[in-house]
Amino acid sequence: MSLKLALSLAAALALSAASGVARADPGAPRSVKASKAPHSPSNDEIDAAETGVPASVDYPNRATPTNEQISAAEAGSPDSPDNKDQPRRSTDGKSKKAWQKLEKDNPHSTDHQ
Repeated sequence: MSLKLALSLAAALALSAASGVARADPGAPRSVKASKAPHSPSNDEIDAAETGVPASVDYPNRATPTNEQISAAEAGSPDSPDNKDQPRRSTDGKSKKAWQKLEKDNPHSTDHQ
């Protein structure tokens, strides 16, 4: 056996023996935090944490908004189905010119000269 191979085997054996000795001392004092029992959440705490989570088992029992509440929330929204007959904005450039006229003297405008 060559000298290099014998030295590498001896080094590997020494390292494995040293790693076996470098373990935690089971007699070492424990911290107060580690000796405390973990907190078990109550059902109310669990329900509060799962509110609005689709994976929750209580999700099908959630309060759902009425059609009136949905319509009130969508009032004035261009994406609302109630606004499907609303006339579209003109694309002839007049609205842009009117907007630029309003912004002419605004120092915070991006078109300010």
